[in-house]
Amino acid sequence: MTCRLIAIDLDGTLLDSTGKVSARTANALRAAHDAGIVLAPATARFYQAAIRPFAALGIDVAAIASAGADVRAAGGAVVSQRALEPEFAAFVAELCDRAGWTATLATPEWAYRRENPPPAWAANAPEWLKPVTSLAGEQFDSVLAVLAEASTESEYWPELESWAARANVFPALAYNGDALLTITAAGVDKGNGLRALCRYLGISPAEAVAIGDSEVDIPMFEAAGTSFAMSDGTEAARAAATRQTATADDDGVAQVIEEVLG
Repeated sequence: MTCRLIAIDLDGTLLDSTGKVSARTANALRAAHDAGIVLAPATARFYQAAIRPFAALGIDVAAIASAGADVRAAGGAVVSQRALEPEFAAFVAELCDRAGWTATLATPEWAYRRENPPPAWAANAPEWLKPVTSLAGEQFDSVLAVLAEASTESEYWPELESWAARANVFPALAYNGDALLTITAAGVDKGNGLRALCRYLGISPAEAVAIGDSEVDIPMFEAAGTSFAMSDGTEAARAAATRQTATADDDGVAQVIEEVLG
């Protein structure tokens, strides 16, 4: 296959069940980067968190962060950013407080991390992460996406559904199996994020490979020329992908890259 860009989900895809990048996968990522292939984490995580696993390996990457709401080229150049409607962002923040959800609200510069009680790391949080126990009183005119530790089984789910015409809400799983809800503006998803990045870089989406494991990855699968679902991914993700690869614990991403590099 012709490949100039690889978009990779993080939780359950790049990161194994311990939240790490394996040695084999790290070597494969470096080899792809050295071969001139653009690597792009495609994740619900905010930009600064999205690039961390790659920065630890010394790899400068593009990013489809905040589930497609924050797209950047290597080096951090902004390709596109689309925020939630302020009214909706304020509603989601109030809902997270009322429901007691642990949640991350991403902005272009930093992210709010709502967690109560505060985690042990809060006192030493990096400058781009603002730990809070309540979101009341914060400003929400530039929230790109929300990642809430909740599921569609929550009693509060119908309240989110009522905004369906004005927002996207995708269910997903963290690397440890916890249920997550990824919330973006209507029309924002990883697929449109991948298309925007390809346009910016002058790459045809047909030359892109996408790797993921859940419903939030399906728009990216539809945009890419070739897509791989993790073998332990959701049934919907596996059905939408053109191919499958091994689990993160079995170095599925490395296997894809090794095939791409031949």
